[in-house]
Amino acid sequence: MVKQNFSSRYKSRFARCQEIAEREVGRPKLHMLRKNPIVAGQLEYLVQPIFDFYGVAVATAVTKQQMFAQPIGAQYTPSGGAAFIKTLYHTNLVQPGMLDAPKKLLVKAVAIVLRSDIDMHDLNSFIGLTLAQLTISGKDYWTSLVSKCPGGAGAFSFTMSTQTLAAGGTIGTAGSNGWPSAQNVATITDPMPQIPGLDAMEPILGQLVEQNQNFALILDPTITGSAAFTTSAAAPATQFVGTGINAHAYLEGVLARAIL
Repeated sequence: MVKQNFSSRYKSRFARCQEIAEREVGRPKLHMLRKNPIVAGQLEYLVQPIFDFYGVAVATAVTKQQMFAQPIGAQYTPSGGAAFIKTLYHTNLVQPGMLDAPKKLLVKAVAIVLRSDIDMHDLNSFIGLTLAQLTISGKDYWTSLVSKCPGGAGAFSFTMSTQTLAAGGTIGTAGSNGWPSAQNVATITDPMPQIPGLDAMEPILGQLVEQNQNFALILDPTITGSAAFTTSAAAPATQFVGTGINAHAYLEGVLARAIL
């Protein structure tokens, strides 16, 4: 038996309309806008570092600072300088001290990039006297001098003068933390780690920072056993153009993020 559906021509055209309460009038239920657009259970991967800014003004004693403590949009005060709001130039972190879910970062290298207009005296002192320490969940995963964390970027030059300049004269310099080759960074990986007397080990691909896991890179130029050095004064107080220290700390690696 075939079932036939007939609709009466006398049926109201509003019969299919759903009855709503008075409080719902003018407030449509947009169900599609409430759905989560993230593809569940999947991530996309890209080569993208997480970075942050370190700053010390001219003629100022250098200080210990914790990178990745203040995200984009937060207020930051460089030592001896004026406060400002961090932008994407200064950092790409959006939560203080951790990655926003569901992001993950496989850290493969550490790099400290100093702005190339730094005075040579400040450059030499900073990379030779500053300790860099990478921690994840409070555990140390990399400790070295900044000179062992070359930037792999920036200008590079060598300038020397023995001539006495006229009063008020200055010399401009440019420098970087190591030879500016993209491969010149402090890798924390080892494709074939071997220790005599032990069984073969799995490749060390880096250190994984999970979502919402605390991490930091501490730059400390104050534990050398002597007083912290003071950055060069701005010209024309000396023949070298002092600009203070403006540096970016990079955690190079592979970033995993949501698929939208």
